[in-house]
Amino acid sequence: LLSSLYLSHTVKVSAVEVNTPEEIFVENGTDAKLPCTFTSVEVISSAASVSWSFQPEGAATRISFFYYFNGKPYPGKDIPFKDRITWAGDLNKKDASISISNMQFRDNGTYICDVKNPPDIVVKPGEIRVRVVEK
Repeated sequence: LLSSLYLSHTVKVSAVEVNTPEEIFVENGTDAKLPCTFTSVEVISSAASVSWSFQPEGAATRISFFYYFNGKPYPGKDIPFKDRITWAGDLNKKDASISISNMQFRDNGTYICDVKNPPDIVVKPGEIRVRVVEK
């Protein structure tokens, strides 16, 4: 029994660690870069992916609005950020950032950056609270 307990502790699951600022302030009508970086002990492969979601201020649910996989960005079609999202990252540099143009007050809320780099798994996605303020 002791040897099996010892063996179970030597199994190591590697994880992606995602880093984002806690909060950023953006002037109404300007562009915002949402910084998201990560660390991973695994080589960044073509299987690596990034997904971004948004939880509006006061809402209980999250809206998925952006996916990046195999070198290509996939912005959502019918979303609050339609035609305003640009991929600003570089997975080889462990950067999963995006930019949103023409930020509006309705864009206030929490933005969630989730990075996967198989076989690494994310323990906790990065969350940024965005506050759009008057000029």
